[in-house]
Amino acid sequence: MALLGHSGSHAPQLMHWSVIMMAIQSYFAGQIYNKDPPMPSNPSTASLVHLLHRWGQWLGSTCDRDDWSEWSSSVAVQNPWFEPEMLRQALKAWSMALDPRSLERWLAHDKDALSLQRPPRNVGLILPGNIPLAGLHDVLCTLIAGHTALVKPSSDDAGLVSWAIQGLLALQPKWSNRFAMVDKLNRVDALIATGSASSLPYFEQYFGQIPHLFRSHRNSIAILDGKEKTEDWIGLSQDIFLYYGKGCRNVSKLLVPEGMSPQHILDGLQHYPWEGHNHRYRNNLDYQLALHMLNRKQFTHNSSVILVENPTISSPLAVLHFEYYQSEQDLARQVLEAIPVTQCWSGNQLVTEWGQRPSFKNQFEVEQWNTWCTQAVQFGQCQYPEIDRYADAVDTLSFLRSVQ
Repeated sequence: MALLGHSGSHAPQLMHWSVIMMAIQSYFAGQIYNKDPPMPSNPSTASLVHLLHRWGQWLGSTCDRDDWSEWSSSVAVQNPWFEPEMLRQALKAWSMALDPRSLERWLAHDKDALSLQRPPRNVGLILPGNIPLAGLHDVLCTLIAGHTALVKPSSDDAGLVSWAIQGLLALQPKWSNRFAMVDKLNRVDALIATGSASSLPYFEQYFGQIPHLFRSHRNSIAILDGKEKTEDWIGLSQDIFLYYGKGCRNVSKLLVPEGMSPQHILDGLQHYPWEGHNHRYRNNLDYQLALHMLNRKQFTHNSSVILVENPTISSPLAVLHFEYYQSEQDLARQVLEAIPVTQCWSGNQLVTEWGQRPSFKNQFEVEQWNTWCTQAVQFGQCQYPEIDRYADAVDTLSFLRSVQ
């Protein structure tokens, strides 16, 4: 099982890149110091915000380095899904998330806890490998909380999480003794594990008796109203196709107004410049096309995706589900049913637009509405979450603070 796979074969590449990274660190550190942002107003978080912002600059600058082509190509060799453009997008997302204002807002509610002295605990982290740098947020939260991160990476990780954390540790050497990549998780005090639905029983069996966060795969949904402009279709296409649809934040289903034709949807998605030329994605597309033909299922397709009317939220790779809504009340019903298993909702000003419609909003309880508002994002922003947007809407940092 990939989730529990051994990543030791990546060690030579990791060591090689770590040496390169350390060699150029002083140069990039000098550049970053010359562009220091204003220090945040809260002195208890200022140094941490400054550190993480510098790290974000370092991550974002990776794409501009002379060895980018060689390094990104070596990553793609280890995991063909992680093409250079996909890796570039992941680094961009992290660089954007580590913005000083976002960091200060994230840490502000926990400013008192930052100064508390507590015994560090060993926190096991079982990371996914579905998209580049998956699980990095869990590692960061563990270090910020003052614990030791014992990381069990996916065999699909391609060494990226270790590489990214080594860059952080070069800026904050005091954390170096609180991070380790491991093959087995023994004697951990708490666990954060992400995997498939079939993995959850194993997590419960082996780690259910200690404090834990267990996450299964989720998907995301987009809501269309028939007024989408070209820029909306481009953003929606990115929400669907970035990382070839393998992430929890990728849109796998559309909710569309009754009467919208499947061909209209495909025409809109044609605005997107990436068309899934990755051979693995192409193989999935060909397989699903043959399967739907053999089963005589009704579908529409183009060169990038197969569009199928299906109420199921999760769709196979290279397949996009859609479902009609007949009224605002009907849409609210579908949204309420999906909230517990959906990572985010993509649309055009969803909260503003639908919040003004009583026949939609009045179907929600206050907590349900607040949850949906938290999950809602603008077209094109699914894969660019802010730093305080936690997986499954569970505050990872608060959980780690509670580990004694």
